[in-house]
Amino acid sequence: MIAALSRAPAARVLRSARSRVSAGGWAAFAMALAIAARRAGSSHAADHVLLQAFGPVVLPLLAYALVGAVVGSGALSSSGAPLVAFGAAPWRVAAATLFVACAACATAGGVLALAIDAVAHGAADPPIARDLIACVYVGGLGGSAYAAWLTLGASFGRSGGGRLAFLALDWALGASDSATALATPRGHLRNLLGGVPPIDLSERTSAAALLGLALACGLLAMWRAR
Repeated sequence: MIAALSRAPAARVLRSARSRVSAGGWAAFAMALAIAARRAGSSHAADHVLLQAFGPVVLPLLAYALVGAVVGSGALSSSGAPLVAFGAAPWRVAAATLFVACAACATAGGVLALAIDAVAHGAADPPIARDLIACVYVGGLGGSAYAAWLTLGASFGRSGGGRLAFLALDWALGASDSATALATPRGHLRNLLGGVPPIDLSERTSAAALLGLALACGLLAMWRAR
């Protein structure tokens, strides 16, 4: 059932020229930074680009563009209205939309993190094979968390304006290492990329928190779609 309902949101993200341009632009920006860091000869080039550009800027905005394409120009509820009109349960339609958003953002995040690491990997970065695997894992997990976070945001407002509000909330609360960062993807992703953790959390705890945050936001989005 979910697979059948996923066709419409998947078609939206695949056919959206705006999402392709936006996602491609952010990916190109990240790769340009990776190439510049590699040419500068930094021994921690990959770590610097992932921590200072990919985590705080590129991944959130890439996810913002992809989620926007998945839900269309309106709110989460209105994006699934045609399927609901044909008898599908609203929460099932929202679940399918969320599934597509998470799959798109996790794939984009994992692939882009891997590409950045492969291009910018420096002499003092961790061993390349282990580092590439870690980048796919962190980029994919972070992408999923942002997808669920922003899909929940898209359930607020007549035209899904809550998506922008949730992006701003993530920036405002997650920028510090205080307890406020615990409630956002940004603080935990920074920890997994080697930055300052929220209230000294371990990386394993932040990974579990990202997964829990994605599940909680996804369930709330489906509940609101009801």
